Amino acid sequence: MKKTIASLLLIPGIACAEFLDGNGLLSRMNDSESIPKMVALGYVQGVADVYARVKVCAPQNVTAGQARDVVKQYLELNPERRHYSADSLVVNALSQVWPCANRGGTRL
Repeated sequence: MKKTIASLLLIPGIACAEFLDGNGLLSRMNDSESIPKMVALGYVQGVADVYARVKVCAPQNVTAGQARDVVKQYLELNPERRHYSADSLVVNALSQVWPCANRGGTRL
């Protein structure tokens, strides 16, 4: 699965010069095509991996799909925050559900 996601990220036309915000991430999550959905899943998984055991302490059996669902729900319930960078929104959403004990961190 990780190889598939990594391969999709290398396809020309998917990468953008600008930073992804919450609106763009939610748009990819809701897209009718599978490639944007896979890109969104890979994005959430990548951000979650970067912040694992630092700000996000999800149980070992949590799937990438579950993490994506948490982020999607957060974006849908907080439209006033969607203009923030997607990575900060992903961290905020996941750390609210799976916070790390004894770890500080600012939230939007």
